[in-house]
Amino acid sequence: MTNKTIIAIILFLIAGNIYAQRITDGNRDFKLAELSDKILKDTINETTETVKTNNQKSPGISVLLSALLPGAGHFYAGRMDVGAYFLGAEVSMWLGLFGVNYYGNALRDDSRSFASLHSGLNKDGKDDDFYSNVGNYLTVFSYNNEKLQRGEYDKLYDVNTHFWNWDTQENQYEFDIQRKKSERTYNLRTIFITGMIINRIVSGLSAIILTNKSNNNAGSIKLSSEFISTPENRLDGIKLNFVKSF
Repeated sequence: MTNKTIIAIILFLIAGNIYAQRITDGNRDFKLAELSDKILKDTINETTETVKTNNQKSPGISVLLSALLPGAGHFYAGRMDVGAYFLGAEVSMWLGLFGVNYYGNALRDDSRSFASLHSGLNKDGKDDDFYSNVGNYLTVFSYNNEKLQRGEYDKLYDVNTHFWNWDTQENQYEFDIQRKKSERTYNLRTIFITGMIINRIVSGLSAIILTNKSNNNAGSIKLSSEFISTPENRLDGIKLNFVKSF
């Protein structure tokens, strides 16, 4: 029982004794129920609004949990019936991301193996820019000649470590097609990553709304009172009513 509830009960008892004496002295026609409401109105209203059960949920925690894992905030708020959709979307996007990475890696490795077989390049320690140039130039010599003409000396390749020479131009084109296909596949990762971000934002907003709704509908204890009188309108006691809602 809270301090406000105790204070309310004490005020009920004091008010009852005072007005019982007044009624006994001759004011028997005064309606006891109206008198009770007038004297204790503010105390009763305040007590009714503030006596709550201790099962309130924090919207901030709901948002934090949703940011870590969509659906977790709904689980905290007791609304996993909604959170299951966000959790399912999160799992699907992670599976999609892993699938895209796996397929992109497979395409990239196959294309580089193809280039090694048909151009004689060494795959060890080469970056993406190197393979892009391999797809655009028939030999390392044609590439270096173009850079020399442009004065881009810092972009020249050492032919001992970065050599390539395509056996046919058709194989060069085939490699470039495979390389670009792997890049497009990798670009799909942006879609899944963006989806994960959006899923977290929407999940967090939903968790806030449902947490607040759950708090508003949470069980509360309401306190009301009424005076008990005898047939002669004498004050006989005070009746306190506790009503718990769910």
